[in-house]
Amino acid sequence: MRGVKPFSLLLFLPLTLITACGTKNQDSSQITLRALNWAADLEVMAEQTIADRFSERHPGVRVIVESIVSNYGEKLATAIASGAPPDVFLLDSPDIPAFVERGLVLDLSPYTERVGYDPGQVFPQVLDVFARDRRLFAYPKGCTPMVIYYNGALFEKLGVPEPPSDGWTWDEFLETARAVSRTRDAEDGNEIYAVDFPRQLYQWIPWVWSAGGDILDPSGRQTVGHLNSEATVRTFEFLTSWVTRWHMAPVQFLRGGDAMRVGRFYLGRQAMLHSGHWLLPRLLHYTERGDIRVGVAPIPHRPGSEPQNVLYASGWAVPTNVRHKRLAVELAAFLAGEEAQRLRAEVHLEIPAFRSLALELADRDTLGLTRDFLRQVERARVPWGAVVMDFHEIEELSFDIMDRHLLQGDNLNAAATDVAIEIDRVRSR
Repeated sequence: MRGVKPFSLLLFLPLTLITACGTKNQDSSQITLRALNWAADLEVMAEQTIADRFSERHPGVRVIVESIVSNYGEKLATAIASGAPPDVFLLDSPDIPAFVERGLVLDLSPYTERVGYDPGQVFPQVLDVFARDRRLFAYPKGCTPMVIYYNGALFEKLGVPEPPSDGWTWDEFLETARAVSRTRDAEDGNEIYAVDFPRQLYQWIPWVWSAGGDILDPSGRQTVGHLNSEATVRTFEFLTSWVTRWHMAPVQFLRGGDAMRVGRFYLGRQAMLHSGHWLLPRLLHYTERGDIRVGVAPIPHRPGSEPQNVLYASGWAVPTNVRHKRLAVELAAFLAGEEAQRLRAEVHLEIPAFRSLALELADRDTLGLTRDFLRQVERARVPWGAVVMDFHEIEELSFDIMDRHLLQGDNLNAAATDVAIEIDRVRSR
């Protein structure tokens, strides 16, 4: 889930997770293991707390949690290739193809029984992200689908029924979005937008799937005929109409996305917001303050098509050239195990990979948000980035489709066809 989270969400970590990471005295007989991730400072502290519990069960073993916050995949691959790998590392969905095909990551399936890790506890959809045939290249840590958050307090203020939690069509979404969108609020004259524009591929891909379209053929090799298919182009037409026809979503052209969208949502200037579970800790904080009343709705589907979602996940992996292989595999299993997932669940940053734990959390969630998320996990698919090498090239080139239409008025079918041809050309090199 790296590269999608727009904000360090662990400002609201429970005190039970934040403990001092004091340096232990290390003698010559002590083994030091390194666990690498891309976390911000406070999350590193939380992960260190979990890692210290592993050390307590393994006398003579010290675990140090380290973080690389930029160019994570590239720096990690370099460390492994140079012979100085971490003992375990957090594997993100888009990095899986490169690490697997280049032989940089260990197949953990032969060790699962010995280390007491039960893949049967994991959501099948999550396990599929890291599995290839009978091989398993990471023990899943957590996951999230994409959802549409909404501010129930704003809906109530505007006298508009809240979105359904079980499913809705494009037509129903458009009716709701137009009802909450106000060019000028009657009370203070400020604009109220219905929703943010999903400009990045990770945001709009579930809209395409829920329209019966796709961006690649089932093998993941061919773009032409799929990125420019009728269903996919219809999705681009629907999304851009929010800006060009209905004027209910702002649009900007920064690669990093709309920096103001979250702020607008908190301030009651935007009724709905595209995001994943990683934003929930901050949303709950503002809900507790009474600023908003957060709700969760699924991605709408095109009439006649089945609703679908995308599943972003991360998991703990072990490099193939790791020095302490036995201990490293045991550490990966521990970091992905029930005890660790229970500790992380207090933060609400992600959905636990273990289905039983996720259902337990849903039963305790008085707001019902966890149950709403779990409905989407059941509908979710493995992201293309988890199976297609160098998927970032597809993501980068795909910006041109809707940008050309919004900036230059280009025909969307023509733009999608041009981009599809270019993607196939680039990937054939």
